[in-house]
Amino acid sequence: MKLHIKSVSRFKPFHVARAQGADFSPSEICKATLSVEMGRKTKTMKTVQQNPPEIAYRRDDGDSFRYRCKLEGERVTWRTFLSDTGEWGRWRQQYSQGDAMTTYRVSNGKLTIMNEQADTETFRKSDF
Repeated sequence: MKLHIKSVSRFKPFHVARAQGADFSPSEICKATLSVEMGRKTKTMKTVQQNPPEIAYRRDDGDSFRYRCKLEGERVTWRTFLSDTGEWGRWRQQYSQGDAMTTYRVSNGKLTIMNEQADTETFRKSDF
């Protein structure tokens, strides 16, 4: 039996954001997660960097906050920058110790964030 191997060069490169969230970038998924977790509007947040997603916002009282997110499957985990120590805090994934598990789903052009300790919220592209 003779095997024929075809070239794979005709395949397009795999795009991480498309695989993870269809029409939503990892930064948008991070913003939506932080919106649910922190009660902030997504449009008040700025993307500092794309990979890993780093998001910042300033409250009305002038305090600034920075966060990083990681997406693993349908789960979103975040951590904050501790300005007093100049270091990144721990990843919020100690669920047995009280951290809220956050997952997301994309369907019909909508991004739904589910947080086990907060409300489930749905976002559209126009929310970003």
